[in-house]
Amino acid sequence: MSIVWIIGGLYFWARRERKQTQKPESNINYPPITILVPCYNEENTIANLCTRLTKLKYPDYHVIFIDDASTDSTADIIRKFVYKTNNFHLLRLTQNSGKANALNYALFNFVNTPITVIIDADTIIVENSLYEIVKPFLFQPRLGAVTGNPIVMNKEYFLEKLQAAEFASIISLIKRSQRVISRVLTVSGCFAAYNTKVLKEIGGFSPFTATEDIDITWRIQKHFYEVWFVPQAIAYIQVPSNLKEFFKQRRRWALGGWQLLRIHKDVFTSWKYRRLWLIYLEFMLSCVWGISFVIGSIIWLINFIFHTDFYFFVSPFPQWYGSIISLVCITQFIVAIFVNHQYDKKLWKELFWIPWYPLFFFCFGALSIVATLPKGLFGSMEKAGIWKSPERKKINVSI
Repeated sequence: MSIVWIIGGLYFWARRERKQTQKPESNINYPPITILVPCYNEENTIANLCTRLTKLKYPDYHVIFIDDASTDSTADIIRKFVYKTNNFHLLRLTQNSGKANALNYALFNFVNTPITVIIDADTIIVENSLYEIVKPFLFQPRLGAVTGNPIVMNKEYFLEKLQAAEFASIISLIKRSQRVISRVLTVSGCFAAYNTKVLKEIGGFSPFTATEDIDITWRIQKHFYEVWFVPQAIAYIQVPSNLKEFFKQRRRWALGGWQLLRIHKDVFTSWKYRRLWLIYLEFMLSCVWGISFVIGSIIWLINFIFHTDFYFFVSPFPQWYGSIISLVCITQFIVAIFVNHQYDKKLWKELFWIPWYPLFFFCFGALSIVATLPKGLFGSMEKAGIWKSPERKKINVSI
């Protein structure tokens, strides 16, 4: 799959990205947009986001902050900006209902612009990002959503550096490749733009999944609308800084993955969904791999502790093939540096951490898949969308 992602990513860069600029075109009439910012206990980051949103270079945009019954000072901080900014609005819910329900309430009651942009409360977008993420809608009539390009802004600790490398060499490169081969697995929930008419047509966001961004991507594509990745639409994100928050995030992603397989298994019932088959199968095989890795590691551990003679060739520790995996990862990341360099000039500094990536993330990924399997495949999804914001720290970044 790394080889597929490398080839697909380079092809996308050569055909669709190389000659693109990050400057708004003056001869285009950009439509009005509504930015929805779902919030729940975001007092550490919301002021920074509000400040950045006042500096966007876009002719006509309104921002609706949806406070989902926060118990901290989130709403009070937002009010200070609402009072002095005409295009800022605060919608405060009295009961925590989850990110999807909060977005749907705002979408169906207050959004009447042709484009809706969703931004997470800990995300920072650059001045021209709105131009870039809206532009494709002007030329593609069957476009349902556009996902931005997330770049990690906190790169101080080992775990953060690994995730910075991951977002560039795995997530962004995969999205490029998926756009070339078939369909996109998911938009980046931290920064994405949607055709408002399409969003309302398909019923908005689903509250019955832990990852509403994956589900909405599939439902848009199952209605035969396109989902595009625009690397020029840059969003700076904050990633987990400690193992507890990191594993909690990966468990949620894995749970949403199981729910994806469960909710959208009907893609194989019709030939008209054939372009979704490849990414469904690839995702399903990654789950099978995770289960196999954990089972193999348990068998290896039993052999090691009890000195049994049960033959099993899988070891959780890299052997001769570990060097091959590291080489492939380094190659993939070098390609990622090449295609992402214009958006993140300091990305090359994370090259040192890439050889550690397979050992660290393969283990956490496999454990997350196994840990969430029972709930993901057989558990109730009635309250799957109820959220709890991760621990976030205040970051002052010059962008």
